Amino acid sequence: MKVCDLALFSPETSSGVKTYITSKMAYVRNRADIEQVVIVPGRTSSVSVHGRSKMVVVPGVPTFYPGIRVALNLWKVAAIVEREQPDIIELNCQATMPWAAFLATRRRRTPIVGVYHTDVPACVRHVARGAGARIADAAERLIEFYLGLIYRHCTMTIFANPGLRDRLKRLGVERACSVPRGVDVTTFSPSRRDPAWRAGLGLDADSTILLYTGRLSAEKEVDVLLDAFDRLPRRKFGLVIAGDGPDAEATARHAASRPGIKYLGHVESREALATAYASSDVFISPSRYENCSMSMLEALACGLPVVGIRESGTAAFVPPELGILARAGDAQDVADAMVKVAAWPLDDLRHACHAFAAEHYSWDFVLDRYFELYRRVIDEDAQRTASA
Repeated sequence: MKVCDLALFSPETSSGVKTYITSKMAYVRNRADIEQVVIVPGRTSSVSVHGRSKMVVVPGVPTFYPGIRVALNLWKVAAIVEREQPDIIELNCQATMPWAAFLATRRRRTPIVGVYHTDVPACVRHVARGAGARIADAAERLIEFYLGLIYRHCTMTIFANPGLRDRLKRLGVERACSVPRGVDVTTFSPSRRDPAWRAGLGLDADSTILLYTGRLSAEKEVDVLLDAFDRLPRRKFGLVIAGDGPDAEATARHAASRPGIKYLGHVESREALATAYASSDVFISPSRYENCSMSMLEALACGLPVVGIRESGTAAFVPPELGILARAGDAQDVADAMVKVAAWPLDDLRHACHAFAAEHYSWDFVLDRYFELYRRVIDEDAQRTASA
């Protein structure tokens, strides 16, 4: 089988799509019956081979997200896809790349799987809310219309969070199934815990270290986390933030002005990031717009219980014995949840958190499901073509 991934991510910064694609490349490396081609927009054209995977970078234009570029020469991308002749195409982009897939399949029928990574309409509504309810509603409907055009063209749509099924129905998507994201349970492990890392933060040795890692942008609602942290008892808690995005500079300024908050910036090394997780105490996921946060899964794998949001996808993935869910946008409720989880026997929970992540969300387990789905989609599409 040959799969072609059309993806949108930055080589310079971390993201869920980047983690997913690199994890899939590692999976493919050990499968003699699978080949992979990844096409991603970047600064300049390049081609590189990684085991049984080929990475093709096409020129893209910059966006307001740091490092993120979008492809505009869709005919060129379509020509690359046609030349590669994949058995199945997967869309890991909700911007322009899907149209290249549709162009590429005009003459040679190839099934297309769309992955609904981010609930963009909900995020756009959140960003536009300051302009008033009518503007926010209109922006949400406009994005729904655009994404509906994309996902209705797909042979199958994959979504990580079961709560997104209603959104896909609103987009007019009929063929869809839920498959969670995964985590590298070897790299992300409680064994990465390092007292020297904690000491290097310069925070009180006995403080409970709260950790947020991920994109720094409006829909991540880091402002709610910062407000919640200001309500906690002084010197008993420390907050560590790692990530990049449009709000990175504002986050850095806020951290510099508040005792007890440390901003690490973008952490490129997966091993260094695993050390940050394992050496902290509680992971905070403050956004109502998380579908299936890879950061949350990495935190669980490293032994951290989670404070998440009741109205988010986190609710579908964190059992009550490993986390507490707070009300969306309610800083006091988030603060109360952090205090409650901090009072748990955190050292005793580390093994339970890792075991839960390893059993349900290891990449081998998750990607086995992806490739089983690919084979089923290919077979069903071939049957429909033959009967037609």
